[in-house]
Amino acid sequence: MKRTETEFTATLDEVRRFLPNLIQACNDVEQLFYEPMTDQSWQYFGEVVQAMDDLYKTLNVLAADISELNIYKALDSSIVQAVSELSEKFQALNECVDVEDHIGASDTIRYELIPLFEQLANELGEEQAVLDQRFQANMKVLQARFPQACEEINGLEMDHGRYQLIYSRNGQPNLCNTDNTEEDLCIYSRYNPAEEAARWIRQIADKVEEKTDIIMYGLGLGYHAEAYAKAYPEHRLTIYEPDEQIFLAAMRVVDLEILLKQLNVVDIVVGSKKSLRDKMFYKFLKFFKGDPQFIVLPYYYRLNKIDTEQFSKDAQIAMLDYIGSLQIYKHFGDEWIENSLNNMAATLSCPSVKGLKDRFTGMTAVVAGAGPSLAADIEILRELKDHAFIIAAGSTIQSLLHYGVEPHLIVSMDGGEPNYEAFKGLNIQHIPLLYTPTIKYRIIDEQGDNLLHVHFTNDNVTRNVMDLTPDDPIFSPSHSVTGTAIQAAIYMGCKKIIFTGQDLSYPGENLYSPGARHLSADHNDRIIKGAVQTVENVQGTMNRTNDGMRTTLADIEDMLAEYPEIAFVNTSSLGAKIKHTIFKPMREVLEEVKGDTIEPDFFIKEMKILNTYEEQRKKDVAYRMLRLPDNIRRCQERLKSIDQYIDKVFGLSRTNQKKCFQMFEEIEKEWKLVIDDIAFQGLYNMLFRNELNDFERDLPELTYEQNLINKAKLAQTIMQPLVKEMIARTPSLLVKAEEGARRIKERMPELAG
Repeated sequence: MKRTETEFTATLDEVRRFLPNLIQACNDVEQLFYEPMTDQSWQYFGEVVQAMDDLYKTLNVLAADISELNIYKALDSSIVQAVSELSEKFQALNECVDVEDHIGASDTIRYELIPLFEQLANELGEEQAVLDQRFQANMKVLQARFPQACEEINGLEMDHGRYQLIYSRNGQPNLCNTDNTEEDLCIYSRYNPAEEAARWIRQIADKVEEKTDIIMYGLGLGYHAEAYAKAYPEHRLTIYEPDEQIFLAAMRVVDLEILLKQLNVVDIVVGSKKSLRDKMFYKFLKFFKGDPQFIVLPYYYRLNKIDTEQFSKDAQIAMLDYIGSLQIYKHFGDEWIENSLNNMAATLSCPSVKGLKDRFTGMTAVVAGAGPSLAADIEILRELKDHAFIIAAGSTIQSLLHYGVEPHLIVSMDGGEPNYEAFKGLNIQHIPLLYTPTIKYRIIDEQGDNLLHVHFTNDNVTRNVMDLTPDDPIFSPSHSVTGTAIQAAIYMGCKKIIFTGQDLSYPGENLYSPGARHLSADHNDRIIKGAVQTVENVQGTMNRTNDGMRTTLADIEDMLAEYPEIAFVNTSSLGAKIKHTIFKPMREVLEEVKGDTIEPDFFIKEMKILNTYEEQRKKDVAYRMLRLPDNIRRCQERLKSIDQYIDKVFGLSRTNQKKCFQMFEEIEKEWKLVIDDIAFQGLYNMLFRNELNDFERDLPELTYEQNLINKAKLAQTIMQPLVKEMIARTPSLLVKAEEGARRIKERMPELAG
């Protein structure tokens, strides 16, 4: 009769408990053979022999049942081998006893049977109850330290069809991959996992020894992380375990509290979801110092080489994205603040896109870009306007007007002067324009009517001054206006989105299709010359590209992945391949939608019935705008006080520590008042985003320093430079806030009162 899984586990636990006692008995009885054997000695020997026989019979039963129980498949070879060797060695013992070779009997027990039992005990490992208790204890530790990782595995069960815990020859836990493999694959050495990890550390020394921040792909059962911590205790580790099943196994055999005490680990991320990876990369890059390094544990190359390669690509894109973000905030943060403040009066006066949510369900949208391939599709696009919703992505409007094609909607978001140059002088006031408040304000000044807006999550000014809520239409910022246009089409209900002119690479010698005039020929040539990387295009050959375009393409692909229910079609005949799209010639698209008819002014009609914000909200926003200059002045005074306090604590730390401590309390109180102010949340937080990230990274060192002399030095090096820079740039912020308030008074005098 076959045993159930529960019965098999209970029997296996009995064997685990039995083996240490049998080993001790064997140690005792083998020594008796060096003395004259007494009746009592023979009786004790008989009991040990009976125990061996019981073990042999039990192992035979387990060996017969194990093939039917997939949960213990990985133990099959250990049990079968133990049965075979026990039979052989037991027979040798009997032969020695039969010929009264007592020394041979002792040697057989000592050098053959005891090592066999010890090896079996090692390979069977710990009882199930011990594993379960450790798992529960580890969950408490994980919840306290890394709650997101705890949430990802909470409620998950081990899939024994994929992984099974086994133990190496030295007794250290190991993990066997039993998932559709002809031969089970262990993630570690079957003999000594810790030694394997130590050798790996020596192999990667040249890559990591000069680094400070590391992302480790894979935790496994912790051997490599532990070895790394011993070699480089000062390095900060971010551990990414993509396989929840491996992490579940680790939680059963690793004492997480002890492991974390050995590691300088700042984050543990579990799971393969891209959103988790992206958050991890952002957090890592936000707090890293120096040059980061990404390392992959050896087993994961063998397990899933494709994913490790994709991880490396994601990491590179994340790094480029992060560096690009630093540059953007450095160069454009000030301009974005000015735009949002100057556009506030217009934003309060025109409707948001909220009233159009899901309004165009069933309609096909075409997002037109200005890539060189637009020229090939332009005549079909002209016909398509009667059948699909045409959206011009930003400066594409130049090329469309060049060909005499007017879209139903223009979407624009860029806050720089080149975007204004693209729109300057165009006859577009009759075409609806969907904008984000960070757009160059002169574009909105000149557009006048037919405006509607949407917000970005990273627009701190508008978010705080307008007190945005989840009910407001808020989009994710994107690398290009195409991403904003895509989100707009989806928000308004379009389930099929066509891309034209979205080359997302450099297929020829020109950046844009004919009609684009906002960039000089020299600038065009510099970018083309610098595009030394390549990307596969829709024809199967390669286009030139660069880091900026790579990140833009990756950003759009990530966005499309979030909307599996939307059909995305790429018609750009010269452009890069875009993941999550299918390629179709524009002519086929036209044939598919010819049965649909769209009125030329359908969007204008929809806009006319939209409402602006309710009066009370307008008044509240206007009130905040008018008071914003005073908020800035208060922040300025508090920052000056903090600066003076930091000057004083350096001397007081040596002469009057009590007063020094009190002054640190004043610094903390004043800083809290600054960061809680709307001026900080809306303006300083955007203008000094990079510096504040660095400050946030280093702040714990200042906060937890107990020695006041050292604390004073840290305040001077970590906090004071930021405070001084904020003071220096406050007058510029004040000018912008006053201009924004003036525009409110001028355009909306009824609110200013």
